[in-house]
Amino acid sequence: MKAMERRRFSLPSWVAFCLVLLFAGAQAATGQAAYQSASQLYLRGRQLQMAGKETEAKKVFASSLSTVEKALQSDPSNLDLVSLQCWNLFRLERHKEVVAIAQKVLQSAKDFRIMETLAESLYFLDRSEEALQYFANYVELAPPTDDRMSSAYYYVGECYMRLKKYEHADIAFSTAVSMEKNMYYWWYRLGAVKELLSQYKRAYESYGRALELNAGFTPAKEGRTRVKAKAGL
Repeated sequence: MKAMERRRFSLPSWVAFCLVLLFAGAQAATGQAAYQSASQLYLRGRQLQMAGKETEAKKVFASSLSTVEKALQSDPSNLDLVSLQCWNLFRLERHKEVVAIAQKVLQSAKDFRIMETLAESLYFLDRSEEALQYFANYVELAPPTDDRMSSAYYYVGECYMRLKKYEHADIAFSTAVSMEKNMYYWWYRLGAVKELLSQYKRAYESYGRALELNAGFTPAKEGRTRVKAKAGL
């Protein structure tokens, strides 16, 4: 009799446990599907943005953001979704919202993706010292092969340019172009800081690399003309 009573009371516990597992699995699957859908929209937005179709791109980013935020209502701790939410807000130039969301999440989760997006938004809000701290945290935590690493070093260089710490900017820009050699504007900025440091030959070379990648880029042409004589060329 007692054994039957134990079985009678244990059955609902097992049922409840199974239901919890099923719910968790369904929630994870739903969150993953939403993430994949929103990711595809985000990538489409980036393609449009790089093609110069900014208005269309922003509509797609807004659609991606809507998908993410709907999924976050039932799965608010999903860091993949939060990271994508921050990137969509970033592309929509809603940097203050990025900062608010990212800083709240980072109080309990050290996600390097969210750190990097936060750092970039802080840069665009002209909060360079804070941006540098989060970039440093990102570089410490992220794998060296992370796809935002070169961009992070570029923005570190820009932060140091604002702060007039040109030697630091030189190191950051040099690191960025060593990782990503086809960014003409980064080479131009490296040339600019080399010129400020009176390293005229290296400035000439960096401006030249920028022009190899974008022959019509006037600031690099003007920079190379300025430093040519000073470089003894």
